Amino acid sequence: METLRNVFPIVGVVLSNALYLAPAPAVRIAHRQRRIGHFNAAPPALMLLSTTAWCFYALSVPNMYIFAANAPGVLASLAYVLLTLPLIPHAAPQRAAVQLVLVAGAAFKICLWGAIVASGCDAASRSFTLGLYGSLLCVLMFAAPLSTMTTVIASANAASIYAPLTAAQCVNCGTWTVYGLAIGDIWVWGPNACGSVLGLVQVALKLVYPSSVSSGAAAAARPNDDDVRRRLKDLAAASDDNDD
Repeated sequence: METLRNVFPIVGVVLSNALYLAPAPAVRIAHRQRRIGHFNAAPPALMLLSTTAWCFYALSVPNMYIFAANAPGVLASLAYVLLTLPLIPHAAPQRAAVQLVLVAGAAFKICLWGAIVASGCDAASRSFTLGLYGSLLCVLMFAAPLSTMTTVIASANAASIYAPLTAAQCVNCGTWTVYGLAIGDIWVWGPNACGSVLGLVQVALKLVYPSSVSSGAAAAARPNDDDVRRRLKDLAAASDDNDD
């Protein structure tokens, strides 16, 4: 049991940061191409709210392992949001949803802290409230990739579920579940157990519905008849110039 308490949180810190860094390559590609593509911007927005909440909880308990596992995630998720939000078309529902999550989440966080300070509650009550709030956000963050589940099933295309993030979620949540059980903290093992189950659902969707380029994107990538005729004409002209 002592090994679980000392070793697993260190492993958990590494895995948590791997989880938060998993979307970085996809964000980099989207930023370079100046288009959002299949990237789901909802998880990074919820990641920002969740990691911030867990940093508050870690400082309240206190537990520096939990803080170290989430502080880098605050910076990473903030960068993801800043880089991807401008790439979402203004008319797209996803843009309004991400903006709503950010504004509503920030407003609720300010109100929550104001209520905690005004109530004059003791440290245990404060940690309980922050742990409950962080757990709810954590479950929402782990469920966020499933926000496109209806589209995945309807189109039989799981491209919107990012495989590296899903794999990191499963391993990370499993580790923190074991650690949470070892220290008897329901706010640690509870949301991470839910995250493990939600991660396995994502894995199942990835296995059943392979990721592929959408038919619209594939059609756009294929040259049309005018392009083909133009290229043949250019080749013929180049050949005549060479003969001259």
